[in-house]
Amino acid sequence: MKMTRIVLLALVLAGSLASVGSAATSVSAGIRIGPSGRATVDIGFFYDDLAPYGNWVQRPSYGWVWRPHAVASTWRPYQYGHWAWTDYGWTWISDEPYGWATYHYGRWYDDPDYGWEWVPGDEWAPAWVDWQAGDDYVGWAPLPPSYDVYRPSRYAGYLQPDDYVFVPETRFLAANVFSYAAPRSDYGRIYRQTRNFTSYRRFNNGYFNQGVPVSTFERRGIAVPRYQVADMRSNERHRGARIAQNRVEVFRPRVQRSRVAPPPSRPLARRSVVNAPQLRQQSRPGRDVRPQIRQERQIQRGQVRQQQIRQQQVRQERQIQRRQGRQQQIRQQVRQERQIQRNQGRQQQIRQQQMRQERQIQRNQGRQQQMRQERQIQRNQQFRQQGRQQMRQERQIQRNQQFRQQGRPDRQQGRPQGGGGNRQQGGNRQGRHGHGG
Repeated sequence: MKMTRIVLLALVLAGSLASVGSAATSVSAGIRIGPSGRATVDIGFFYDDLAPYGNWVQRPSYGWVWRPHAVASTWRPYQYGHWAWTDYGWTWISDEPYGWATYHYGRWYDDPDYGWEWVPGDEWAPAWVDWQAGDDYVGWAPLPPSYDVYRPSRYAGYLQPDDYVFVPETRFLAANVFSYAAPRSDYGRIYRQTRNFTSYRRFNNGYFNQGVPVSTFERRGIAVPRYQVADMRSNERHRGARIAQNRVEVFRPRVQRSRVAPPPSRPLARRSVVNAPQLRQQSRPGRDVRPQIRQERQIQRGQVRQQQIRQQQVRQERQIQRRQGRQQQIRQQVRQERQIQRNQGRQQQIRQQQMRQERQIQRNQGRQQQMRQERQIQRNQQFRQQGRQQMRQERQIQRNQQFRQQGRPDRQQGRPQGGGGNRQQGGNRQGRHGHGG
């Protein structure tokens, strides 16, 4: 089956080479090179350049869309090629001649009647895919037109497990990555065991495709080469992106947002325009299996919705548990803070009590010291008073002694004079008496 698809694709490409070669000059005339050296085109360039490889049909929801020629019923976008990690994130290196446009601009959607169809866009990205990974598998699927980088939740529920390509993590970087894809019957089971990694952000003049983290593969010992995106010459765009040394060369013109003539009014694109009945004859699947496919897809969508509802319920329960856990943590934290405040209050009371006791002790010590000083002063005063009294007494004694000493010479001088007179008078008396006798 795989060899049949390859042979069929080769025949289609071979049959298209003649028309591509004749129209190459006319199509290239729609490319303008700006002062910066980067090519500039408009949406009409897509109409003309993709005409040899598919058909343009007008659809009610998206306007003019494009569908590739003669693809197998199991074909889907981002199937033939491989992945490379560049400075713009995960970049799809397509093996199909129209891949420079359909895998880097615009979006794909799976029409239930006509299969996969491409809606043109004007913003370049290394790939516009949805990522799922888990259970040792990596999967990707084309992002629908409803995907918005700034509101990514709008496309939730649109993609089905069958829209993905799932390969083992160990084969994700293989050059022929699709040959390692898991059986399509296992996609539902694998999808339920994976989680989403889709993430895009503005980067330079395009978008950065984060996708599955590089560390997922490096933890398994898988080396992930790093490349730099470089511009390719416009005349080489149908050969696909080319890896040279550490560069990935791609044709990525700037697309102007301007009104252009629709495919039926363009000479080059007019031949590829078909109406709905014509496309229905060319498209897959056939009339006999289309209702069954619709029913299977409806069942898959119902299963996916139920799974999403269950996942949402699980998320809500986890959210409630987190909130309860946070509230419990907050309560515990409040209790701990209150306990800490109580302890701090108690410690503060203890410190205040200790300070009061220390102050009381200091007051008591001050009073005792003051009393000792007062007592010492009293003793000193007593000693001084006693000393003064003793000095007065000594002085009095000295005065008395001086008075006594002064009084004795006077008596000594007086006594001899008085005594001699008496004696002299007595002698006289005696003489008188003697003489008389």
